[in-house]
Amino acid sequence: MVSLVVCVLNAINRLIPKPTRRYFHNYNIPFPQVMHKHLDSSFIEQFEEILVIGDVHGCCDELEALLEKANAAGDNVLKLLVGDLVNKGPKNSEVLNLVRQSKSILSVRGNHDEVVLKEYFDSKNSDYRLKEKNLWIKDLSNENINYLTELPYTISLPTLNCIIVHAGLVPGVPVEINEPMHLVRMRNIIMTDYFWEEGLLPIEDTNKGEPWSELWGGPQHVYFGHDARRMLQKRRFATGLDTGCVYGNSLTGVFISGCRKGEFIQVKAKEAYSKKKSKKD
Repeated sequence: MVSLVVCVLNAINRLIPKPTRRYFHNYNIPFPQVMHKHLDSSFIEQFEEILVIGDVHGCCDELEALLEKANAAGDNVLKLLVGDLVNKGPKNSEVLNLVRQSKSILSVRGNHDEVVLKEYFDSKNSDYRLKEKNLWIKDLSNENINYLTELPYTISLPTLNCIIVHAGLVPGVPVEINEPMHLVRMRNIIMTDYFWEEGLLPIEDTNKGEPWSELWGGPQHVYFGHDARRMLQKRRFATGLDTGCVYGNSLTGVFISGCRKGEFIQVKAKEAYSKKKSKKD
C-alpha cells in the first residue's frame, strides 16, 4: 500500500509546479539563508573526484585519517559531509575549524548540529544552565556558530543526479517542501489516513513503518546519515553512510565521481566516545 501511494505521489509531483512554504523552527533557531544548495557543473568540474562522508560527531582524528587514507585531503577532491559534524565526540571545535577553513569541504545540517545551535543560543540567557557534557558549546567561536547556522538542509548535484541530506526525504514530495525537521530526523515512513504529503508520515522510530530509503524510487540517488543502527546501507537509489564512528565503530565515505567512483573508504574509530542510549539518537 505504501509503495502504491509513493508511485501516485511521484506521478502527481511531475505534473504540478514546485510550491514554497514558510517554516518556523521548533528549536527557535535561525534557518540558513540557503535552505537547499545546488552545485552547478562549473563548480563540480573544478574537482577531480567527489567523496561523500558519513556522520563525524566531533571525531576529528578519524576524519583526518579517512581523508589521508583516501588521499583526499587536497583541494582536488570535493568532500561532502552528511551532517552531524558535532556533538557526542571529543573534538567538536577542531572538526568545525577543519571543515570551515577548507575550500573543498561542504556539509549539510544534521540534527545534532541543530541541538548544538539550540544549546548555544539558549546559553545566552543568564537563567539557562548548560549540562556539564555541553559546556564546550559556550566556547564556540562566532565563526563556527555562523558556519553551523548557514549549513543547508540539502546539497543537490544535478549533473550527477544525486542529493546529500542528513536523515532522509519523503518519497513523492518535492525536496523544497519537505519539512526541515524531517530532513534531519526521519528514518522510517508510516502510512496515515491522509492522501497528499501527510499520507506518508516520516518518523524516527525504526520499529514502526518501513525505511524511507527502501521506498525512495529516485530518480536522484540520495546519500544520507543519521541511522547508525542500520550501519552501511546500500539501496538502489539511496546510500546510508552513518556507521557509528562516535560509538566505536567506523567512519565511512564513498566516492561518487572520478576514477574511484563507487569505492568505499573506512577507518576504525580510535575508541567509543559515546554510548548509544536511545533509538531516537
